[in-house]
Amino acid sequence: MTSETKRKIEHIVPVVFVLLLRYLNTWQALLFACVGIMYGLFLSKTFVKGAFRKHEQEKGFSFGKLIYGIMVFILILLFYKKMYIVAGAWAIMSLGDGFSNIFGKTYGKRKLPWNPEKSWIGSAAFVFFGGLGAAILMWWVSLSQSPAQPMLWQMQTPLTWSYFLICGFLTALAAAGVESLPLKINDNITVPLTAGLFLYATTIITWKHLDNAHSIMAALIINISFGLLAYYLKTVNKSGLIGGLVVGTTIYFCLGIGGFLILFTFFALGSWSSKHKYKWKTSHGVAQENRGRRSSKHAFAKGGVGLIMAIMALLTDIPEIFKIAFVAAFATATFDTISSELGQIYGKKPILITSMKSVPVGTDGAISVEGTILGVLSAALIGAEAYALHLINLTSIIIVVAAAFVGTTVESVLGATIERRKWVNNEVVNFINISTGAGVSILMARILF
Repeated sequence: MTSETKRKIEHIVPVVFVLLLRYLNTWQALLFACVGIMYGLFLSKTFVKGAFRKHEQEKGFSFGKLIYGIMVFILILLFYKKMYIVAGAWAIMSLGDGFSNIFGKTYGKRKLPWNPEKSWIGSAAFVFFGGLGAAILMWWVSLSQSPAQPMLWQMQTPLTWSYFLICGFLTALAAAGVESLPLKINDNITVPLTAGLFLYATTIITWKHLDNAHSIMAALIINISFGLLAYYLKTVNKSGLIGGLVVGTTIYFCLGIGGFLILFTFFALGSWSSKHKYKWKTSHGVAQENRGRRSSKHAFAKGGVGLIMAIMALLTDIPEIFKIAFVAAFATATFDTISSELGQIYGKKPILITSMKSVPVGTDGAISVEGTILGVLSAALIGAEAYALHLINLTSIIIVVAAAFVGTTVESVLGATIERRKWVNNEVVNFINISTGAGVSILMARILF
């Protein structure tokens, strides 16, 4: 048995523990998830020998296995009132992703045009096994829950087998689409988050959320126009064009022109800062790859969290909180980009955040006074723009800037530790630090408001 096969078996087998969610309360389920985290961190290599890749064997643990347990914990924390959502998202992460890899490696001769590492048969296996598994396990776990009536298209729809079957396969299809994108973010992060949010949306969405469906056309026209312009100006490549269309169109639909302008400001500042003194950056080995042209991995790593917050602002009954988180997400992304790109140029004494010792320009985890000041100003600009566009109030600007500072500080720490050791790539670090910024803003907003 190959190491890759062992890895996928280890990925699939834990789904049997979903059956226990029917009998566990929230705290018991969280404790159970902590056991999974400990397994991924300390025990996986001991119990399943040969399931590690070569670079993972050198580190002594697998980041993917660790994230698996962490994401189960997060799912339980987010959807503890609807544990069947946890079951469905977990099933899709385990069965969908696991069988997709097995079938794709064995039979996947025809590759996807947008990602040569993925195949049609692999994606089909993802949808079939993930959708069916999600339906069965959601139904099983729901038997222990109160007869909640999720809102689906403004009709009181009971938790029936047909409901779970339809939602299971539709959610698996959405998650398969995200999984097929050429992102360098671990699938154990993107797949369960997509599945959980999609399933949650089916429980609360009503026709009122679709009253502005006509704006989809305007969103598409505006985003296609700006996307083609960006491609012409060589600020994005083909995959970046597609990724930007997905992120931009969705944000426009959820938050209107105001949300789109926040995204546009971040993109404009980020693209300019990446190309600013590009020759100097190249000579010092710190320039962005592909002459600063953004790809889909950048679109989702930098804009994915904001995209999720925009969707939550549309679908939940606390839109003000998630609008603040949306702005904070892009303020964090802007802070990180500006402080890094311009700090490398104008920062006189870069130091490593973990040791406070001087380091060469471009070192992962390096910070400078000049870069930090420029980052704070750029985050404040995003906050002020959001206030002018009536997305947030005046007090929330402080929240946005503070959250962006915290998120970027986390990014520097992660860069100086796990990224320097090549345990994770830059896209994963970006997603974590932007998530931190959004999360801190939500916490501060709930405390202050």
